[in-house]
Amino acid sequence: MSVSKKIATFGEAMVEFFDTGDNCWRRGFAGDSLNVAWALRALLPNSCTVDYVTRIGVDGVSSDLLQFLEESSLGTGGISRDSHRTLGLYTIKTDPQGERSFDYWRSQSAAKCLADDPLELEHVLAQFDWVYLSGISAAVIESQGRKNLLAVIESLRARGVKFAYDPNFRPKLWSSLDEMRDFTRQITALSALVLPTFDDELAAFGDSSPQATAERLLSWGTEQVIVKNGTEPTLVASHSARQSYAVEHPVTPIDTTGAGDSFNGGFLSAFVQGSAPEDAVRRGQAVAARVVVQRGALVPYSELREIL
Repeated sequence: MSVSKKIATFGEAMVEFFDTGDNCWRRGFAGDSLNVAWALRALLPNSCTVDYVTRIGVDGVSSDLLQFLEESSLGTGGISRDSHRTLGLYTIKTDPQGERSFDYWRSQSAAKCLADDPLELEHVLAQFDWVYLSGISAAVIESQGRKNLLAVIESLRARGVKFAYDPNFRPKLWSSLDEMRDFTRQITALSALVLPTFDDELAAFGDSSPQATAERLLSWGTEQVIVKNGTEPTLVASHSARQSYAVEHPVTPIDTTGAGDSFNGGFLSAFVQGSAPEDAVRRGQAVAARVVVQRGALVPYSELREIL
């Protein structure tokens, strides 16, 4: 039986161009938090609402994004507009093994100002049962925005809103490791669920194993940790239990863009409705496996729903 929930993902949507391999580039819209929202909307029943909370410009490409979100049945009531800024942009190239490389243009991204008004942000996020955000979102909004965001999360957490956080470490977005580590410690303590990728945690904190990642994050105050590790087993850890789940059907990737985000969306689509962690992990793994065998981060809803 499905459970009605209101879920939001918070962050920066970007214009995406990916190389189709024939000297042509195809335009889309993506970004880590949007990728999660996409998977959630595909996999949750209509009784659940999924909103995308971001800030965009008033130019044509920003309006195209807004239309895209509305046509994708994603709620847009939490989107604000900025007359001085626009969307960030990135390009994707992939090597023969499916590993991707990115180039970014985001200095004028309106999402940098997403947390400038904490009272408005709190008003927007207070209506949801769950809010998802990531370290990319946190790094983009910069120092004062992060302080505002932490204050909003602390207030809403006391009012029953639950937060899920993926550290999603991107070194170029942070001014220093210390800045990133301090923020990660603070937001982990306020999050009900943390969904790191082990390679990121190895680079950011020098963790020796997924188990070490889980122990560190649990010691910082979160309730549950899901450590993604590519085709290696996914670790589920709480204060009372630890369990690893092998990837049952590994695939050969074409493009790994959005793999971790898609896992998060698949996992959360089951978890927020009360599914057991194992079932949620299996769904997350299946969604990620489907995403990496195509180019670009967003798979049509109808194809993702086949996983159900």
